[in-house]
Amino acid sequence: MQDEKILEQNKDLVRQFYEECWNKGKLDRLDQYIAKDCRFHDPVFPTLTSGIDNLKNHITMSRKAFPDLRFSIDDTIAERDEVVVHWTANGTQEGHFLGVAPTRRVASVSGTSIYRIKNQKVVEQFVDWNLLTLLEQLGAATAPKVQAVSR
Repeated sequence: MQDEKILEQNKDLVRQFYEECWNKGKLDRLDQYIAKDCRFHDPVFPTLTSGIDNLKNHITMSRKAFPDLRFSIDDTIAERDEVVVHWTANGTQEGHFLGVAPTRRVASVSGTSIYRIKNQKVVEQFVDWNLLTLLEQLGAATAPKVQAVSR
Protein backbone atom coordinates (compact mmCIF):
# COMPACT_ATOMS: atom_id res chain seq x y z
CA MET A 1 0.00 0.00 0.00
CA GLN A 2 2.92 2.36 0.73
CA ASP A 3 4.28 1.80 -2.79
CA GLU A 4 0.90 2.79 -4.26
CA LYS A 5 0.98 6.02 -2.24
CA ILE A 6 4.50 6.86 -3.47
CA LEU A 7 3.48 6.22 -7.10
CA GLU A 8 0.53 8.62 -6.70
CA GLN A 9 2.80 11.24 -5.09
CA ASN A 10 5.22 10.93 -8.01
CA LYS A 11 2.40 11.39 -10.53
CA ASP A 12 1.12 14.43 -8.62
CA LEU A 13 4.63 15.92 -8.55
CA VAL A 14 4.90 15.70 -12.34
CA ARG A 15 1.37 17.06 -12.88
CA GLN A 16 2.12 20.04 -10.63
CA PHE A 17 5.40 20.66 -12.47
CA TYR A 18 3.54 20.94 -15.79
CA GLU A 19 0.80 23.16 -14.37
CA GLU A 20 2.97 25.50 -12.32
CA CYS A 21 6.15 25.77 -14.40
CA TRP A 22 5.11 25.13 -18.00
CA ASN A 23 1.50 26.34 -18.06
CA LYS A 24 1.71 29.23 -15.58
CA GLY A 25 5.39 30.11 -16.06
CA LYS A 26 6.08 30.13 -12.32
CA LEU A 27 9.78 29.36 -12.70
CA ASP A 28 10.52 30.31 -9.09
CA ARG A 29 8.82 27.00 -8.20
CA LEU A 30 11.09 24.80 -10.34
CA ASP A 31 13.21 23.81 -7.36
CA GLN A 32 10.11 22.32 -5.70
CA TYR A 33 9.90 19.74 -8.49
CA ILE A 34 13.30 19.48 -10.14
CA ALA A 35 16.62 18.46 -8.56
CA LYS A 36 19.38 21.05 -8.92
CA ASP A 37 21.52 18.70 -11.06
CA CYS A 38 18.65 17.08 -12.99
CA ARG A 39 19.68 15.62 -16.37
CA PHE A 40 17.59 16.26 -19.49
CA HIS A 41 17.47 14.24 -22.70
CA ASP A 42 15.61 15.75 -25.67
CA PRO A 43 17.06 15.10 -29.14
CA VAL A 44 15.46 18.32 -30.43
CA PHE A 45 17.43 20.32 -27.84
CA PRO A 46 20.82 18.60 -27.43
CA THR A 47 22.22 21.58 -25.47
CA LEU A 48 19.57 21.07 -22.78
CA THR A 49 21.74 18.73 -20.76
CA SER A 50 21.54 19.27 -17.01
CA GLY A 51 20.84 21.74 -14.27
CA ILE A 52 17.78 23.62 -13.11
CA ASP A 53 19.01 26.92 -14.64
CA ASN A 54 19.27 25.24 -18.04
CA LEU A 55 15.64 24.10 -17.73
CA LYS A 56 14.57 27.56 -16.58
CA ASN A 57 16.12 29.08 -19.73
CA HIS A 58 14.45 26.41 -21.87
CA ILE A 59 10.98 27.04 -20.47
CA THR A 60 11.49 30.82 -20.76
CA MET A 61 12.53 30.48 -24.43
CA SER A 62 9.59 28.18 -25.20
CA ARG A 63 7.04 30.43 -23.47
CA LYS A 64 8.50 33.51 -25.19
CA ALA A 65 7.99 31.84 -28.57
CA PHE A 66 4.53 30.52 -27.57
CA PRO A 67 3.17 32.89 -24.87
CA ASP A 68 -0.11 30.96 -24.62
CA LEU A 69 1.69 27.59 -24.43
CA ARG A 70 -0.41 25.04 -22.59
CA PHE A 71 0.37 21.41 -21.86
CA SER A 72 -2.45 18.98 -21.22
CA ILE A 73 -1.68 15.58 -19.77
CA ASP A 74 -3.38 12.85 -21.78
CA ASP A 75 -2.17 9.87 -19.73
CA THR A 76 0.14 9.19 -16.79
CA ILE A 77 1.73 5.90 -15.80
CA ALA A 78 3.91 5.38 -12.72
CA GLU A 79 6.14 2.39 -12.01
CA ARG A 80 9.15 2.05 -9.67
CA ASP A 81 10.83 5.49 -9.59
CA GLU A 82 9.52 6.62 -12.99
CA VAL A 83 6.50 8.54 -14.24
CA VAL A 84 5.58 8.38 -17.94
CA VAL A 85 3.45 11.22 -19.28
CA HIS A 86 1.75 11.39 -22.67
CA TRP A 87 1.08 15.06 -23.28
CA THR A 88 -0.22 17.50 -25.85
CA ALA A 89 1.15 21.04 -26.12
CA ASN A 90 -0.82 23.83 -27.80
CA GLY A 91 0.19 27.39 -28.49
CA THR A 92 0.39 30.31 -30.90
CA GLN A 93 3.87 31.09 -32.21
CA GLU A 94 4.52 34.76 -31.42
CA GLY A 95 8.33 34.60 -31.19
CA HIS A 96 11.32 32.89 -32.79
CA PHE A 97 11.53 29.14 -32.17
CA LEU A 98 14.24 26.82 -33.49
CA GLY A 99 15.16 29.36 -36.14
CA VAL A 100 11.56 29.86 -37.31
CA ALA A 101 10.39 33.47 -37.33
CA PRO A 102 7.02 34.19 -35.69
CA THR A 103 4.16 32.84 -37.79
CA ARG A 104 1.24 33.67 -35.48
CA ARG A 105 -0.03 30.17 -36.27
CA VAL A 106 -1.58 27.90 -33.67
CA ALA A 107 0.19 24.58 -33.35
CA SER A 108 -0.45 21.38 -31.46
CA VAL A 109 2.09 18.64 -30.87
CA SER A 110 2.04 15.55 -28.70
CA GLY A 111 4.85 13.72 -27.02
CA THR A 112 5.98 11.43 -24.25
CA SER A 113 8.18 12.29 -21.30
CA ILE A 114 9.69 9.93 -18.77
CA TYR A 115 10.62 11.36 -15.38
CA ARG A 116 12.88 9.55 -12.93
CA ILE A 117 12.16 10.67 -9.38
CA LYS A 118 14.32 10.45 -6.28
CA ASN A 119 13.57 12.07 -2.90
CA GLN A 120 10.40 13.69 -4.33
CA LYS A 121 12.28 15.55 -7.08
CA VAL A 122 12.82 14.87 -10.78
CA VAL A 123 16.45 13.80 -11.24
CA GLU A 124 16.28 12.83 -14.93
CA GLN A 125 13.93 13.49 -17.83
CA PHE A 126 13.66 11.85 -21.27
CA VAL A 127 11.46 13.56 -23.89
CA ASP A 128 10.28 12.32 -27.27
CA TRP A 129 8.08 14.43 -29.52
CA ASN A 130 7.59 14.98 -33.24
CA LEU A 131 9.37 18.14 -34.34
CA LEU A 132 8.28 17.68 -37.98
CA THR A 133 4.62 17.85 -36.94
CA LEU A 134 5.26 21.21 -35.29
CA LEU A 135 7.30 22.59 -38.20
CA GLU A 136 4.59 21.56 -40.69
CA GLN A 137 1.93 23.41 -38.68
CA LEU A 138 4.15 26.51 -38.58
CA GLY A 139 4.65 26.30 -42.36
CA ALA A 140 8.40 25.80 -41.98
CA ALA A 141 8.65 22.23 -43.32
CA THR A 142 6.80 19.67 -45.37
CA ALA A 143 6.91 15.94 -44.78
CA PRO A 144 7.89 13.88 -47.83
CA LYS A 145 4.93 12.41 -49.66
CA VAL A 146 4.82 8.64 -49.56
CA GLN A 147 3.42 6.92 -52.65
CA ALA A 148 1.33 3.82 -52.24
CA VAL A 149 3.05 0.68 -53.40
CA SER A 150 0.98 -1.43 -55.80
CA ARG A 151 1.34 -5.18 -55.78
